[in-house]
Amino acid sequence: MMRFFNRFRRANRGLAAIEFALIIPIMLFTFFGIAEIANYILAARKVANVASSAADLVTQDTVVTDDEMIDIMGALDVVLRPFDPSEGHVRITSVVADADGETTVAWSDARNTGAYAEGSPIDVPDDIVTSGQGIIMTEVSFTYRTLFGMYLNDGMTVSDTFYAKPRRSTTIERQ
Repeated sequence: MMRFFNRFRRANRGLAAIEFALIIPIMLFTFFGIAEIANYILAARKVANVASSAADLVTQDTVVTDDEMIDIMGALDVVLRPFDPSEGHVRITSVVADADGETTVAWSDARNTGAYAEGSPIDVPDDIVTSGQGIIMTEVSFTYRTLFGMYLNDGMTVSDTFYAKPRRSTTIERQ
């Protein structure tokens, strides 16, 4: 009987295959998890880039027309690639402050979400808008859906808000 146990203890044929079979699920889970984390970070960076690019493009002008806004929204779709632009929600808003410092919406445009009503009050962080002047506020949100479909079945929302002052005037008009 002892000879059988000694022979069983020394036998190592197939040991590597058994170890590999035990370790491979953990290795695959880790690999795909790291890939998903990297893609989520990329999506978050893309959202931040879209927000800052939108504000930058609008603040370079003194008057924004419908055609220019269509071009800006199209450019933002390119910035968001390789992710699906239809999952992105972009709102570009001109916020102005009156003499008392109360902030209201001068105009607002949006893609895949609703625009703010003109003249409605809006909250922005303190000391961003000087009385009698305006800023451009861009709000971007994106629903990140996992690449391999293994995690986060409903997706995860990434969002960013960016504020920029007009470069060539105190406010930016919309036509």
